[in-house]
Amino acid sequence: MANAIYDTISMDIDAGEYNFKSNGQKLKFKGFMSLYVEEKDAESGKELPLLEVGEEAKKEKIEPKQSFTEPPPRYTEASLVKTLEENGIGRPSTYSPTITTILERRYIEKEQKQLVPTELGKVVNDLLINSFSDIVNVDFTAEIEEEFDGIAEGKKEWKNILRTFYKPFEQELKKAQEELEHVELQEEVSDVQCEKCGRMMVIKYGRYGKFLACPGYPECKNAKPLIETIDEPCPKCGGKIQVRKSKKGRKFYICENNPDKNCDYISWNKPKKDNEKK
Repeated sequence: MANAIYDTISMDIDAGEYNFKSNGQKLKFKGFMSLYVEEKDAESGKELPLLEVGEEAKKEKIEPKQSFTEPPPRYTEASLVKTLEENGIGRPSTYSPTITTILERRYIEKEQKQLVPTELGKVVNDLLINSFSDIVNVDFTAEIEEEFDGIAEGKKEWKNILRTFYKPFEQELKKAQEELEHVELQEEVSDVQCEKCGRMMVIKYGRYGKFLACPGYPECKNAKPLIETIDEPCPKCGGKIQVRKSKKGRKFYICENNPDKNCDYISWNKPKKDNEKK
């Protein structure tokens, strides 16, 4: 049977210097709900009356409730794709390559399914916004997507679109190249001492993630993997749990004794403390 269709309603009520907001829905077409409605479906969402702009709303009661502003949750891959869709940015075929690219270039990292910007990502983002504010914004990206669709459908001439875009962009690019200084990220100093020259090793990024390197390069070329561990011991043998990444960048957890000392613990999920398990 056909899906039910709802009208989504957003309401703003002005009362002197205050503004009240409410969101709800109104059933437009019952569809399958003509025959079958689950209790949770019947209770989900509140129905708001249809009001006209400027109509006076009658107050029945006011229930004050205190709430504290919380930072918005970080994007996951799913919520990022949803936001791109809502803003008309990209197409289904470009969502996965976009996320893969910013992960590979270390602009973001995955932490418990959340996409967290790295220091490099923040620096690059600030530089782009300051130098190309007309281009690095949601409206421009959505608009250019529509232009591409017009080209694909044969309704627009691609040369004209490129010409209109590139002339002002060329000037902005030239200006940015002249004004931007070479940006270097501050190296993070570790607590590991170089066994060859005694300097404190720094954390660097390579093709396969972070590693330790001596800051005395090229005099001292000492380098070694950076092994991240967690506080929770191995649930099988009590050894340290190391955090590693798969070839696709996904974190997994493995015992330091796997496999040399006959412990086979390895998991995608972070081990939980005993009190968390209970």
